[in-house]
Amino acid sequence: MKAVPYREAVGRLLYLSIATRPDISYAVGVLCRFNSNPGEQHWNAVKHLLRYLKHTVNLKLVYSPLSSRDLFSTYSDADLSGNPDNSRSTAGHVILVGTGPVTWGSRLQKHVSLSSTESEYTTAAATGCEMMWMRYFLEEIGYDVTDPSPLFLDSASALQVIKNPEHQSMMKHVHRSHHWIRDHVEQGDIRVQHVSSNENTADIFTKPLGRTKFEYLRAKLGLRP
Repeated sequence: MKAVPYREAVGRLLYLSIATRPDISYAVGVLCRFNSNPGEQHWNAVKHLLRYLKHTVNLKLVYSPLSSRDLFSTYSDADLSGNPDNSRSTAGHVILVGTGPVTWGSRLQKHVSLSSTESEYTTAAATGCEMMWMRYFLEEIGYDVTDPSPLFLDSASALQVIKNPEHQSMMKHVHRSHHWIRDHVEQGDIRVQHVSSNENTADIFTKPLGRTKFEYLRAKLGLRP
C-alpha cells in the first residue's frame, strides 16, 4: 500500500465533498479515517467512489426558489455509535436556501453518546450554531430575520428535550454548552420541527443508505442533471 496514492486521492475527494458534491460527504468522511494506514479494501472503496463520480459527472447543484416564507431551512441528523472503532456517532446537517444547499457537514461527534436522544440533541445544538451564523450573515446583508428559522429533526425525543426543560433529568450528563439551543428556541431564533426519517435530508450525511433512498435524498439536496 505504500505505492498507492490513497491520501492524495482522498484529499481530492475531500475537496469535492466540501465544494460541490455533498452527496459524497459521508463516504469521504469514512475514508479519511484510514489515511494513516489504509488497506486494500479502503483503496477499493476509493475506486468505487471515483466510479460513482464518473457515472454522475453531469450532476450539479440547482438553486430554485420555494414558496416558503423562510429564508433558509435546516436539517439535522445523527446515527448512534456508528463508528465501530470508538463507538462515536456520526453527525450530519445541511442548510438549504431554496432548493440548494449552502453549507453542509458530516463528521464524528467528539464524545460517545449514551442514547440516540443524546446524539440527536447534541447534533441539533451544533447545527444551531451554523443556523445562528447564517441568520447573522443574512441580517448583515439586509434581510429581515425576525421570524424563527426552521430546524427539522426526525427524533421526537430530542425534539421534546429541546422544547421542554422538564426533560432535563434525562440529559444531566450532557455538557451545559449543548443546552444553549433551548434559549434560542425560547427567544424565537430557531423553530424546531419534526420530520420523518424518510424526508430528513441530513440522513444522507450520517450512514450508508440503499440506492433508492440515497438517490431520493440526493435530489432533495438539489443535485440534479
